[in-house]
Amino acid sequence: MPTLERIAPIIRVLSHPLRLRILDFLEKSDCPQRVTEIVNASDGAQQAIVSQQLKILRDTGILNSDRRGNCVYYSIANTKALYFLDCIRRHEVV
Repeated sequence: MPTLERIAPIIRVLSHPLRLRILDFLEKSDCPQRVTEIVNASDGAQQAIVSQQLKILRDTGILNSDRRGNCVYYSIANTKALYFLDCIRRHEVV
C-alpha cells in the first residue's frame, strides 16, 4: 500500500483540534497523564468528550493507556505522530 494511503487514517484522526491539543499536552508532559489532567488542559472540554477523543487516539495506536487502580494514564505510543504536530507548528498558516 502506498505511503499516502497508509497514513491517511492517521491524518484524519489528527485533523481534530481537541485531539491535537491532547497530543500537544502529552508531548510537553514529562510522564503519563491522568484523564483529569488532560481534561484540565483541554480548554473547557467536557470529560466525556475528552475521554471519547482519547479512545480514538488509543484505538488508532497514537496513545497508550495504563490503568492504575481507578485512574487511567495516557502517554504517546506513536512518536511519529509528533512529526505531524511539529510540521503544523513550523508551517502555521493563518
